[in-house]
Amino acid sequence: MIELLYEYKQTLRQTKKLRDQLNESKQTPKDEEDLDQYNHMISDLQYIIEWIERGRQPYSRRGIDRREVYRRLVFMDEESMSVLGRPLNDHEPSPELNQFDRERLEDALSALNKKEKDIYLMNKVEQISYERIAEMLGVHKSTVQTYIQRAEKKMVEQTESSLFCVSDG
Repeated sequence: MIELLYEYKQTLRQTKKLRDQLNESKQTPKDEEDLDQYNHMISDLQYIIEWIERGRQPYSRRGIDRREVYRRLVFMDEESMSVLGRPLNDHEPSPELNQFDRERLEDALSALNKKEKDIYLMNKVEQISYERIAEMLGVHKSTVQTYIQRAEKKMVEQTESSLFCVSDG
């Protein structure tokens, strides 16, 4: 993703240079059409760069929709979900979680700080490797592993100590 972002930024710079060169020359009707096309390309490139940098659609207030996170968490492997203490209510993963399971997941995730939560979800939900996460964040692989282990420990502690997750009936 970092390489892609770099390429988009490089293309944006080159496109701006070409637009500026065209803008300085005498303009014919064809040049004005080309200038308009360059402006549209620049606008699109800026939109894409912002999308990649923020990880969400530009101008939106939130990132990934909460419901989408819950749907993705349903498909996590059993080992990952063992931090919640017991399996989800539905034995077969479904695209929708029931209210109780959604609240259990939200409660367990609430014990994490922002960085732990981001790293945990990148690995478990988006299935990004430790190496790739480390590269994206500019840290060592062992640091990522430590964050995930710490997150799982906090989630287990939260689940065990939470009266909220004791019973669904």
